[in-house]
Amino acid sequence: MFKGIYTPIVTPFNEKEEIDYDRMKHNLEKWGKTDLDGIVVLGSNGEFVYLTTEEKLTLAKFVIDNFNKNKKVIAGASAESVLETIFLCEKYAELGADAVLVLPPHYFKGAMKEDVLYKYFIDVAEASSIPVMLYNMPGNTGINLSSNLISKLSKHPNIVGIKDTSGNIVQLSEIVRDTDDDFAVFAGNAGYLLPALSVGARGATLAVANILPDECCKLVKLFNEGKMDEARELQKRLLEPNFTVTGRFGVPALKYALDLLGYQGGYPRRPLLPLSEDKKRIVEEVLKNYGVL
Repeated sequence: MFKGIYTPIVTPFNEKEEIDYDRMKHNLEKWGKTDLDGIVVLGSNGEFVYLTTEEKLTLAKFVIDNFNKNKKVIAGASAESVLETIFLCEKYAELGADAVLVLPPHYFKGAMKEDVLYKYFIDVAEASSIPVMLYNMPGNTGINLSSNLISKLSKHPNIVGIKDTSGNIVQLSEIVRDTDDDFAVFAGNAGYLLPALSVGARGATLAVANILPDECCKLVKLFNEGKMDEARELQKRLLEPNFTVTGRFGVPALKYALDLLGYQGGYPRRPLLPLSEDKKRIVEEVLKNYGVL
């Protein structure tokens, strides 16, 4: 069963917007020495929507080959068609990924009713030779996977969990209630990590864990040890840096924060742009206030 803290790693690009594998290797070595249970390559923070299929496969191979073998690697396999999603699942399986993370198709949003989405995920799960984790991210897709749909999908033996980035703690509670204990419910944002754990989430996939991996893992440890006062204080401290590199400024801020903290975030790929100087100062101030800069 998947549990603990994973981080959806960034994809560092150089000034020519090429994937910078030297930077990536540097980051993988650092993340591999942290308390993280694993990483997600080609997630939203990895800018997967801006990569070609060839780049995705080359990057996934590099990450799997160069990351700590004692930790898990989940690969983002989201695509609009069933055929392309299955293709990616099988390629990542051949490369040695532990699981795939799959968004709902969403371009033809009006047609994506629950019966269509159910069949999409079941078809993918049937064809994939490695476990499938659902990815609910209505903020980007415009589609919310309901707790009822997730409960139905969880009955498939190859659908093993969900990353829920909806921010709806009631829905997350319903998912935990309506799925079996071995179905891994993951929070998708550190802003509600402790509430998610409190209602039964098994872990989380967190953007801010790119820069504060051990802090995120510490919160889980405090929760498991019943040290709720300390856990609540840490949860509150994580709110500002988490918001800064997610909802406020997004991937460019996350990459800049990585650069400041000994990692190598590199450049974003257009249409995303590097942070302006005034936003850089805000990121610096947030990290100083947190005590890591």
